[in-house]
Amino acid sequence: MASAASRPAPRAGTGTRRWGRRGLVPSAPARGQPGSLAVPRARGRAARPPPAVSCPCPPARLAALPAATARGKRPGARPPSAPASGRSQRRAPGPRRRLGGAGSERAAGAATAMKSPREADEPPPVDCIQLKVPVIQQLYHWDCGLACSRMVLQYLNHLDNDEFQKAIQELQLTKSIWTIDLAYLMRHFGVRHKFCTQTLGVDKGYKNQSFYRKHFDTEENRVNQLFAQAKDCKVLVEKCTVTVQDIQNHLSQGHIAIVLVNAVLLLCDLCSSPVKYCCFLPIGQKCFCRSPDYQGHFIVLCGYNKASGSIYYNNPAYADRTCCTSISNFEEARTSYGTDEDILFIYTDS
Repeated sequence: MASAASRPAPRAGTGTRRWGRRGLVPSAPARGQPGSLAVPRARGRAARPPPAVSCPCPPARLAALPAATARGKRPGARPPSAPASGRSQRRAPGPRRRLGGAGSERAAGAATAMKSPREADEPPPVDCIQLKVPVIQQLYHWDCGLACSRMVLQYLNHLDNDEFQKAIQELQLTKSIWTIDLAYLMRHFGVRHKFCTQTLGVDKGYKNQSFYRKHFDTEENRVNQLFAQAKDCKVLVEKCTVTVQDIQNHLSQGHIAIVLVNAVLLLCDLCSSPVKYCCFLPIGQKCFCRSPDYQGHFIVLCGYNKASGSIYYNNPAYADRTCCTSISNFEEARTSYGTDEDILFIYTDS
């Protein structure tokens, strides 16, 4: 074997040689050496970008890669479409799908069972409603309750004049009409109802009121007997307090109600103001006649407006209008002493 000193020196422009298994193997020329493929970096110029490297993955594999890798995330990250087992993943925003199956039905049934009867049966009240209850004017000063009953029956398509007159005779209704009489009248026509009041019977304190004084002695026993026989006659009477929210919930479902109010306090915002002067005195001079403290009057509730805080009702004193008053004025007239806060709820599914 020749020594290193005896080996011939490489010629200019040729690569150096090295010894391998198969003998002398030419090695790659050094950078910048004449004849080499490497291009020397020019001074003061930007370096040429490296050539593009083709990805070894096939097209199908590229399509399967997650978008996080393309955005510079670490390649080993789990794609969003494959959540890790045992870990909850946050749902992306968008419309939810309704789940089916027996499991969802059991869950829905359990949720319904947890609700109170009012929540399960009654939808939430709407902000404004005005039902088209027909207006019927009373014929006399004492039959406002009968006129309200006619409005209710016509609203339910149950009104027949002959049958109505026959029912008045059978129930022996006189010129003194109490709320319990109207409840019996609704029961006679098969109308589903609920009579809510603060007094189950006649309040003996009304004996001293001018409105009740005339017929109090003859009516006390009759009215108390009607209250006592209400359950056997399937007339639903309940001693309870009714709120404005209860009334609005009732009206929002298309139902209506007959309410006993103090006509002295009830003021309609749409009608003209009541006469405050005596017609026999010169204009501008006040009348010093004392107005009554209580005047019982029946009206039919037919709507409300939460935005304006109003209550809509039919007043049988008029034949051509639906009246409107504020909730505060309605509550003042409804809860006045003498009304017992009587309200007869009427249901349309009768």
